[in-house]
Amino acid sequence: MPEYLTFANLPTDFQEQTGYALADYSLAIGRVTQEKPLRFKVFGSGVLVRRGNRFGVLTAHHCLNSAGGPDFRFGSIDGDKLMLVLKRVNCAVLPPEILVQHNLGIPSTVGGEPDLAFVEILNSPELGSLKAVSSFWSLDRNAWTIKREFGQLEMPFAVIGFPGEFHRTIPEGNVIRKIYKHMAFFYGIRSDGIFLGQDWDYLEAVNRYDSSSGLPSSFNGVSGGPAWGLQIQRDKSTGQLVLKDHCLIGIAISQIRISNEELRVRIHFIRSIYNAGWQGQTQ
Repeated sequence: MPEYLTFANLPTDFQEQTGYALADYSLAIGRVTQEKPLRFKVFGSGVLVRRGNRFGVLTAHHCLNSAGGPDFRFGSIDGDKLMLVLKRVNCAVLPPEILVQHNLGIPSTVGGEPDLAFVEILNSPELGSLKAVSSFWSLDRNAWTIKREFGQLEMPFAVIGFPGEFHRTIPEGNVIRKIYKHMAFFYGIRSDGIFLGQDWDYLEAVNRYDSSSGLPSSFNGVSGGPAWGLQIQRDKSTGQLVLKDHCLIGIAISQIRISNEELRVRIHFIRSIYNAGWQGQTQ
């Protein structure tokens, strides 16, 4: 029989172990410009993926191009460098000439939808270095199989990202340290949290705030981060929860304030990231 879990009461060690396992793919996205080559700013989150023989970063479109926000320029030596903050304090700075932006879903207005982009990393020493320290999730999978195994009602999922309110800048003499906190937030798929369109589909993660929630006041910085479907089971010998399997099921794109007690994170769901976003894109 299935066991129903209250995610607010998930053991801390299970949350930490799961977040660490999923960090193989997760990253924060920063920008280094020609005008300020020694400075950078993190604008959002993302996930390392591959589709066919292409490798790169899947994220929200507005994390790369938005009014009043970042406006990355890739493809030429006078463009912007892409900085990736990876797990285990690894950091990669990618030159613009090895980057190609593919707009999978361009929002028509601020906060609009669809909102999805893929930054392809061309074959290069930098790509080889990324493969050595991180993992790339394959998007060459069947969306309907994923929906059946990870996207049904009441199934658990986690949203991974780098909330902006936990970013820290610490001056230490002539050195400036920047700290970014990789976090995992756990949910269950609700009947009122799935929205299916003709092409694009969406999932919403419901956050309830009380005195002990421990949630960030805002999910700014989590945009572009991955949502992972989880298969969790209890070890018969130890009684502890273990992560049996996981699968990429979405990309966080926005937050919706419902009330003082409820904030939702809106996510491009399975069909969007495996099928709809790639329509019209060449392999």
